[in-house]
Amino acid sequence: MASEITQLEKNRTTFIQRSLIGFAIWQLTYLIRYLHLDTGKLITGFTAIISVIGGIVWAYYLMRIVLLSFLMQKKRPLAISLNNEYVQMIRLKSFTIGFWVILGLVGILFALSLFVTLNIQLVLHLLLVIAVISPLVSYLILEKDEVLDDE
Repeated sequence: MASEITQLEKNRTTFIQRSLIGFAIWQLTYLIRYLHLDTGKLITGFTAIISVIGGIVWAYYLMRIVLLSFLMQKKRPLAISLNNEYVQMIRLKSFTIGFWVILGLVGILFALSLFVTLNIQLVLHLLLVIAVISPLVSYLILEKDEVLDDE
């Protein structure tokens, strides 16, 4: 059972990493359009293709995460061992970090808005992207630190 737990932990980390990369590529290519660069149709088409690929990668790994959670509902003892107190602490810390990152970004954007007119769609989109990316990145960093501490 220990090897199955180790494999599922690796799968969880891999799924989170790859969905994070897919989401970042998908959304960051959308954020480029707010720059209003005078680019050719080739570059615009290229970024659209990259964006679609990123969205597909994100959706695929999101579905894998959901399927993994359904599997865990069927195997209750395995789910309990995967969701131990340390993992719960890492989740809580990562969401706390995500909260403070968003709060800091809101403060920075508010201060910036006193001097420059900001596009509200850009601000909301940026906040949404950072709200998703920051807890996931902090979760992966905290989980990596935990793995390094074990070795």
